[in-house]
Amino acid sequence: MIESQVRALFAQIADGEPASSQVDTRLARSRGRARLRWRRACMAGGSVLAAAAVAALAVAVGPIRPSPGPVAAGPAAPRQFSALVPYVAFGWLPAGQSLNQGGISPTVVSITAGSSGDPWWGLDVYARGQCHLTGSGSVLNCHGSTTVPLSRRAPDVAGHRAFWYDTGIVWQYARGGWAAMSIPGGSLSAALHGKQGFAGQALKIARHVRYGVTTRLLFPVRFSGLPGRWQVHDILNYVPYGGLPGADWYMLTTGSSRFHPHVGDLGVWTDAPYITVRPAPRKSACGTMSPGSQVTSETIDGYRVGLKRSYLDGLPLQELCDAHAGGLWLDIQVYGAHPSIDVVTLFRDYTRLLGTNPANWTTSPIG
Repeated sequence: MIESQVRALFAQIADGEPASSQVDTRLARSRGRARLRWRRACMAGGSVLAAAAVAALAVAVGPIRPSPGPVAAGPAAPRQFSALVPYVAFGWLPAGQSLNQGGISPTVVSITAGSSGDPWWGLDVYARGQCHLTGSGSVLNCHGSTTVPLSRRAPDVAGHRAFWYDTGIVWQYARGGWAAMSIPGGSLSAALHGKQGFAGQALKIARHVRYGVTTRLLFPVRFSGLPGRWQVHDILNYVPYGGLPGADWYMLTTGSSRFHPHVGDLGVWTDAPYITVRPAPRKSACGTMSPGSQVTSETIDGYRVGLKRSYLDGLPLQELCDAHAGGLWLDIQVYGAHPSIDVVTLFRDYTRLLGTNPANWTTSPIG
């Protein structure tokens, strides 16, 4: 959908009021952080969400060396994903379940689904060349550092070869591209033999996954006039607003952005603003300030913002936060001693908040 169509749709369904998210975005962000910690292996490849989706799995049953099966024919998988387009979507889910959240990096797109109180399905779709079967066909290696021991062949998924692993299923969704989905059964044995029917549901979900989705993400903020060649690099989290995806946590990069793999528990980028922005809950507040940090406040364009300066493993960190910026919860973090744009300059000179109604949001966050 192009931006004008998105606006028209939201104008119809919002009736001038903010379209509510279908999930608790604070919870989604928390789960997004947990998901990032789980996928920490491939940060240096340029992706905060890169491919450790099923790392360090121990197969519950004795490994069966499955034959590789036929190589997927047809169109090739994308070499790289756009941070502005989710690319993949669930086409079928069990009754009462829906998309919870997603994330996008150049090499992997991730989405999760479920319902309140239910275990989640987690799907990771890898770009072309990121995953390879070993010669024996018993292990799937992804992004050079993730090893997935395969337990046995699974029924084909849309005519493509598939395998069970300890807690899920993997399949080749296109030529050169693989997908992995975790099953909420706890183990392969429970999924295959449990009364919940998770194995059958997993196959149905996998067979109905939609690829090449072109619906663009919505952003509640636009950065205009930025000097240099900035781009949205990773979408750390997006959630559905009125049925359409809205980015609420993402990262900008430019030519001078650099990744530091040994800072923090995930590694961080310097000269790369981390942006969190979403409709603010009524009782929202900025996070607590860590001991030793320098905290001040400032009024910028009528917004009362909190400013914090601290360090993470010796790396300077500056942060700007406003829990009620025109109805939005906004937080900007920048690492590095001499960033191209500090948080105050970025907010004061280049940031335009678009309000809480997704009908007024943009699909072009830079420009």
